Amino acid sequence: MKRTLLVLALLGLSATAAQAAQITTVVSANGNGGNYDGSLAVLNDGIFPVEGSQWNLADKVSWNGKGNRFVFSFDDLYRIDSVRLSVDNNDDYLLEYSTDYSTWESLLTVSRGMGEIGWGMDTMATDPSASEYVSQLAFTPREARYVRIQATDGDNSYSIGELAFTGERAGGADVARISQVPEPGALALVALGLAGLGLARRRQV
Repeated sequence: MKRTLLVLALLGLSATAAQAAQITTVVSANGNGGNYDGSLAVLNDGIFPVEGSQWNLADKVSWNGKGNRFVFSFDDLYRIDSVRLSVDNNDDYLLEYSTDYSTWESLLTVSRGMGEIGWGMDTMATDPSASEYVSQLAFTPREARYVRIQATDGDNSYSIGELAFTGERAGGADVARISQVPEPGALALVALGLAGLGLARRRQV
């Protein structure tokens, strides 16, 4: 009984971690938009700018005018389950995905007014369990090796602070390498297993 509960708890914990793995990315810029301010390294360093912070500070990539695209490349083909991003709140952005860097399709659109911030940078997420969840951004999981983001409309002054993806390798054989915090359901399963162990031990005594 004790072994069964413990095994179930560990299986639930490992399965949840696999489903919630963050995908490692490499960022580059393309398009005809010209110059931008800030290092591309800030776009995938795992640090989201403070919500409401100024759009053109050093912890973001900012630019004027349409045409700049920022491409996030994966090390393999992945199924993207969720996206979390930080952008200037009063602009529109388009995220597209591709498997071959040639054909691109729409993944999701960020429109001004989404999120809860009235000025400056706004963090939004497609995961319903996230505190920054925005239901309008929900999308069907897609297989991709590249995702790019570009501004499509707004006040002509644009900014991105961070873009992160979670999912697993296509086919489910392997998952991304960065571990995540277990979800509440997995923690509850672990707690159940530990409680069962404690009860069994008391009965033996």
